[in-house]
Amino acid sequence: MLKYIMILILFLLVATNIASANPASEDSNISVTSLDKILQLEKGFTTTSTAWSPNGQHLLVTCSKFVPPSKNIVKHYLLDTNSHTFGEINYGINESDTNGILDAKWIPSGNKIYFEVSKVDRTGSGYCFVICNPDGTNLKCVGTDYTDLSAVMKNVGNIGFQRNPNWNLDSSKIVFEWEKPGNHSPGVYIVGGNGTNAHELPSATYPKPVFYDFNKIFIVKDEGTVELINESGDLIQTFQPKNEGEQYCAFLLSPDRKKIIFASGSPGSYNLQTYICEIDGSNLKGNISYNEDLWVNESWQPKGSLLLVNQNRNLYIVEGDENNKRLLYEGNASEPQWFPDGKKILFVENGNKLYSIDVDGTNLSFITSFGPTYSYLWRYFDKGQHFSISPSGNLIAFMSAFDSVTGRMIENNDIYKFDIAAPLFIINSDGSNLTQVTPAVKGRFDTCISWSPDGKQFTTGFATYTDPGWDYGDSSIVRVNSENSSSIWKNLPVKEIIKSEGSGTVNKVQISEPDSKNTSQVSKSKEASNQSPSFMFLQLFVCIMSIWLLHKSKEL
Repeated sequence: MLKYIMILILFLLVATNIASANPASEDSNISVTSLDKILQLEKGFTTTSTAWSPNGQHLLVTCSKFVPPSKNIVKHYLLDTNSHTFGEINYGINESDTNGILDAKWIPSGNKIYFEVSKVDRTGSGYCFVICNPDGTNLKCVGTDYTDLSAVMKNVGNIGFQRNPNWNLDSSKIVFEWEKPGNHSPGVYIVGGNGTNAHELPSATYPKPVFYDFNKIFIVKDEGTVELINESGDLIQTFQPKNEGEQYCAFLLSPDRKKIIFASGSPGSYNLQTYICEIDGSNLKGNISYNEDLWVNESWQPKGSLLLVNQNRNLYIVEGDENNKRLLYEGNASEPQWFPDGKKILFVENGNKLYSIDVDGTNLSFITSFGPTYSYLWRYFDKGQHFSISPSGNLIAFMSAFDSVTGRMIENNDIYKFDIAAPLFIINSDGSNLTQVTPAVKGRFDTCISWSPDGKQFTTGFATYTDPGWDYGDSSIVRVNSENSSSIWKNLPVKEIIKSEGSGTVNKVQISEPDSKNTSQVSKSKEASNQSPSFMFLQLFVCIMSIWLLHKSKEL
């Protein structure tokens, strides 16, 4: 009898351990570091945006603080993720005069930064671009004579409205729209990479200028055509719709500049169809897709010219010299996106299952199930994605509805149910090693904003449900492999951070020992126990039953 009782006890203990196993594991090599703690932000400031440099070493961070009744104090920071140093960028103005400064970003070459300045006022509104070195020096308001930010802030209303900046392939020139005061439509202007020597090109009401190469520019004309011009404004080529009565309203170049797609429709209609052709205008094909919003169903292959189309939840590839449309996947697909190498496609099937498929239609692979969430929660962020693939293609970060009691994803979640937790997870692209990155907090939704170009870390954003509204912010840096990584960050003037790189002394920055004045100790995030209260109660119950059974065995 004792033998059978011991077998029963062993079975209960094993069953308990199996039941309490969490499908999402912890990884001690992952560190989650709060940007607020790194920057030692004053009370009231919150991180609003982040931007990685093209080489992945530096991170631009924009922080702001609301000051009633209608102003913001804005600060820009530069972080060096190699040396763990950071500093506030000094533009030479008082923080009380920063209202209207927007997010800091990198120009494509990564040697300069830029940001927008906005003013809405009955006496004079405006919107302009400012470009400068990463330490705030050599500042220039694009296309103007202003080289001092305080002067820019005072004269935004006299500058007008600048929009849609676009750099040529080596970042030596910028083309943009500029509606000057007194004008009712924008002009197209081109300037040097430092914002100087502006001159006007032929324009239209909504030109959307884009560089084709170093000195050729595409623009949309009022007649419903797209023109390719040189930097002097001379016409090189005109692209026009195939059918009479249609007009092109937008275009998108393939990354390798070999093909171009157009959005076409009748005047006053919101029903658009997509055309595709070679960059010289040959092999024009229509009926690629139909939609009311631009480019929601089409995406170019990274560094290539294959076009991925989601039409009626079926996936197609448009390819070849004849731009033929090939069925890739038939089902209930949504949110398709390319892997960085352009060889595979990630997509969601039936709203809650993640798959990948090779571009030739082979190797359809299930990755994981997840809990659906409201799309606005990640689309709020400029670069936020529901599913974000690392540059290497090996990892996928994603948000999922999560039950913190059971420790499992809510695969049948109502997307309009906001009183749940939606932490961030990462998983290998082959479906292995599902890992929970951020803690499950009821009412909080975490999303991946952007990966560093080397794929070693990424920034996160969050949305917190506070009935009847939402709070948003970029919150943390997640380092995927934090082994031998210091948790000490040192506050330095940005000029010293930049200078230390040039002199080759960046590795001499002291980050191993905390300094009470200019360093902040940031601990690595640790998840709470994976065992929920219900599982802990089950284990307690099994222990009590085991003691009782042993006691009964002695009586026998």
